[in-house]
Amino acid sequence: MDHPYAWLKYLPADDLEDQSVDFDGMKVESPSGEDLGNVEGFIVDSDSGRPYYVAVDAGGWFKSKHFLLPVGHVRLDANRKALMADLTKERVERFPGFDLSTFDKMTVDDLKRLNVETLQACTVAGVVYAYSDKEPYTTAWDRADFSYPDWWRNTPTGSSETVEHSDAERDRAIAHDKK
Repeated sequence: MDHPYAWLKYLPADDLEDQSVDFDGMKVESPSGEDLGNVEGFIVDSDSGRPYYVAVDAGGWFKSKHFLLPVGHVRLDANRKALMADLTKERVERFPGFDLSTFDKMTVDDLKRLNVETLQACTVAGVVYAYSDKEPYTTAWDRADFSYPDWWRNTPTGSSETVEHSDAERDRAIAHDKK
Protein backbone atom coordinates (compact mmCIF):
# COMPACT_ATOMS: atom_id res chain seq x y z
CA MET A 1 0.00 0.00 0.00
CA ASP A 2 1.78 3.17 -1.16
CA HIS A 3 0.97 6.72 -0.13
CA PRO A 4 0.43 9.22 -2.97
CA TYR A 5 3.73 10.86 -1.98
CA ALA A 6 6.38 8.59 -3.47
CA TRP A 7 8.81 8.81 -0.54
CA LEU A 8 6.33 7.73 2.12
CA LYS A 9 4.91 4.24 2.43
CA TYR A 10 3.56 1.66 4.82
CA LEU A 11 5.81 -1.39 5.01
CA PRO A 12 4.33 -4.52 6.64
CA ALA A 13 6.77 -6.07 9.12
CA ASP A 14 6.51 -9.44 7.38
CA ASP A 15 7.87 -7.82 4.18
CA LEU A 16 11.19 -6.91 5.81
CA GLU A 17 13.88 -9.12 4.36
CA ASP A 18 17.19 -7.52 5.23
CA GLN A 19 16.75 -6.84 8.92
CA SER A 20 18.74 -8.87 11.42
CA VAL A 21 15.64 -8.94 13.64
CA ASP A 22 12.21 -10.45 12.95
CA PHE A 23 9.84 -7.56 13.75
CA ASP A 24 6.66 -9.27 12.53
CA GLY A 25 4.32 -9.52 15.54
CA MET A 26 7.05 -8.43 17.96
CA LYS A 27 5.73 -7.23 21.34
CA VAL A 28 5.76 -3.50 22.11
CA GLU A 29 5.93 -2.74 25.83
CA SER A 30 5.87 0.29 28.12
CA PRO A 31 8.79 1.06 30.51
CA SER A 32 6.96 -0.87 33.23
CA GLY A 33 6.44 -3.90 30.96
CA GLU A 34 2.79 -3.25 30.12
CA ASP A 35 1.70 -4.68 26.78
CA LEU A 36 1.06 -1.91 24.23
CA GLY A 37 0.52 -4.21 21.27
CA ASN A 38 2.44 -5.92 18.49
CA VAL A 39 4.47 -4.59 15.58
CA GLU A 40 2.43 -4.71 12.40
CA GLY A 41 4.69 -2.61 10.19
CA PHE A 42 6.48 0.69 9.70
CA ILE A 43 5.92 4.02 7.97
CA VAL A 44 9.16 4.54 6.04
CA ASP A 45 10.85 6.71 3.46
CA SER A 46 10.50 4.49 0.38
CA ASP A 47 13.87 5.52 -1.07
CA SER A 48 16.13 5.38 1.98
CA GLY A 49 14.13 2.96 4.11
CA ARG A 50 14.37 5.35 7.06
CA PRO A 51 11.56 4.55 9.50
CA TYR A 52 9.43 7.32 10.99
CA TYR A 53 6.75 5.35 12.82
CA VAL A 54 6.19 1.83 14.10
CA ALA A 55 2.65 0.73 13.21
CA VAL A 56 1.38 -1.06 16.31
CA ASP A 57 -1.65 -3.34 16.50
CA ALA A 58 -3.07 -2.69 19.97
CA GLY A 59 -5.58 -5.51 19.61
CA GLY A 60 -9.27 -5.55 20.33
CA TRP A 61 -12.15 -7.94 20.61
CA PHE A 62 -13.60 -7.71 17.11
CA LYS A 63 -11.50 -5.13 15.33
CA SER A 64 -7.88 -4.26 15.93
CA LYS A 65 -6.94 -0.75 16.92
CA HIS A 66 -3.73 0.57 15.42
CA PHE A 67 -1.57 3.50 16.40
CA LEU A 68 1.69 4.94 15.12
CA LEU A 69 4.57 5.13 17.58
CA PRO A 70 7.39 7.53 16.62
CA VAL A 71 10.61 5.51 16.22
CA GLY A 72 12.52 7.86 18.52
CA HIS A 73 10.41 6.58 21.43
CA VAL A 74 11.30 2.90 21.14
CA ARG A 75 14.39 0.78 21.60
CA LEU A 76 15.04 -2.87 20.94
CA ASP A 77 15.47 -4.84 24.18
CA ALA A 78 18.73 -6.65 24.89
CA ASN A 79 17.25 -10.03 24.03
CA ARG A 80 15.75 -8.72 20.79
CA LYS A 81 12.34 -10.02 21.72
CA ALA A 82 10.44 -6.73 22.17
CA LEU A 83 10.44 -3.07 21.34
CA MET A 84 10.45 -1.04 24.54
CA ALA A 85 8.61 2.29 24.39
CA ASP A 86 9.70 5.14 26.64
CA LEU A 87 6.04 6.09 27.06
CA THR A 88 3.50 4.83 29.58
CA LYS A 89 0.38 2.99 28.48
CA GLU A 90 -1.68 5.96 29.70
CA ARG A 91 0.22 8.33 27.40
CA VAL A 92 -0.05 5.92 24.44
CA GLU A 93 -3.82 5.69 24.97
CA ARG A 94 -3.93 9.41 24.07
CA PHE A 95 -2.52 8.69 20.61
CA PRO A 96 -4.87 9.10 17.67
CA GLY A 97 -6.05 5.85 16.16
CA PHE A 98 -4.69 4.89 12.78
CA ASP A 99 -6.53 3.06 10.02
CA LEU A 100 -4.06 1.19 7.82
CA SER A 101 -6.63 0.88 5.04
CA THR A 102 -6.87 4.68 4.64
CA PHE A 103 -3.15 5.49 4.78
CA ASP A 104 -2.87 5.79 1.01
CA LYS A 105 -5.70 8.35 1.00
CA MET A 106 -4.30 10.67 3.68
CA THR A 107 -3.81 14.31 2.69
CA VAL A 108 -1.01 16.59 3.84
CA ASP A 109 -3.44 18.09 6.37
CA ASP A 110 -4.28 14.59 7.64
CA LEU A 111 -0.57 13.84 8.10
CA LYS A 112 0.04 17.14 9.89
CA ARG A 113 -2.90 16.49 12.22
CA LEU A 114 -1.65 12.94 12.92
CA ASN A 115 1.86 14.25 13.68
CA VAL A 116 0.57 17.04 15.94
CA GLU A 117 -1.77 14.79 17.92
CA THR A 118 0.86 12.07 18.28
CA LEU A 119 3.65 14.44 19.35
CA GLN A 120 1.36 16.17 21.84
CA ALA A 121 0.55 12.79 23.38
CA CYS A 122 4.30 12.04 23.60
CA THR A 123 5.25 15.25 25.40
CA VAL A 124 4.75 16.43 28.95
CA ALA A 125 1.67 18.51 29.81
CA GLY A 126 1.86 22.10 28.66
CA VAL A 127 4.07 21.49 25.64
CA VAL A 128 2.19 22.13 22.42
CA TYR A 129 3.44 21.23 18.98
CA ALA A 130 1.94 23.00 15.98
CA TYR A 131 2.92 23.79 12.41
CA SER A 132 3.20 27.28 11.01
CA ASP A 133 1.17 27.92 7.85
CA LYS A 134 4.27 27.63 5.69
CA GLU A 135 5.85 24.57 7.32
CA PRO A 136 5.85 21.28 5.40
CA TYR A 137 4.54 18.24 7.29
CA THR A 138 8.02 16.75 7.15
CA THR A 139 9.18 19.31 9.74
CA ALA A 140 7.94 17.03 12.52
CA TRP A 141 10.35 14.31 11.43
CA ASP A 142 13.35 16.53 12.24
CA ARG A 143 12.50 16.27 15.95
CA ALA A 144 14.15 13.81 18.37
CA ASP A 145 10.83 11.92 18.42
CA PHE A 146 11.82 10.55 15.00
CA SER A 147 15.57 10.10 15.45
CA TYR A 148 17.00 7.30 13.34
CA PRO A 149 16.95 4.21 15.58
CA ASP A 150 20.13 2.22 16.12
CA TRP A 151 18.10 -1.00 15.99
CA TRP A 152 17.18 -0.37 12.33
CA ARG A 153 20.28 -2.00 10.90
CA ASN A 154 19.61 -2.04 7.18
CA THR A 155 17.05 -0.52 4.91
CA PRO A 156 14.29 -2.76 3.55
CA THR A 157 16.02 -2.72 0.16
CA GLY A 158 19.19 -4.17 1.67
CA SER A 159 21.28 -1.04 1.33
CA SER A 160 22.75 0.57 4.41
CA GLU A 161 23.06 3.85 2.49
CA THR A 162 20.76 6.62 3.65
CA VAL A 163 19.20 8.93 1.08
CA GLU A 164 17.94 12.21 2.49
CA HIS A 165 15.23 14.24 0.79
CA SER A 166 15.25 17.97 1.25
CA ASP A 167 12.13 19.82 2.30
CA ALA A 168 12.35 21.64 -1.04
CA GLU A 169 12.13 18.31 -2.94
CA ARG A 170 9.13 17.24 -0.92
CA ASP A 171 7.48 20.64 -1.27
CA ARG A 172 7.88 20.44 -5.06
CA ALA A 173 6.27 17.00 -5.04
CA ILE A 174 3.40 18.23 -2.87
CA ALA A 175 2.86 21.24 -5.15
CA HIS A 176 2.87 18.90 -8.15
CA ASP A 177 0.25 16.66 -6.50
CA LYS A 178 -2.06 19.65 -5.93
CA LYS A 179 -2.21 20.40 -9.68
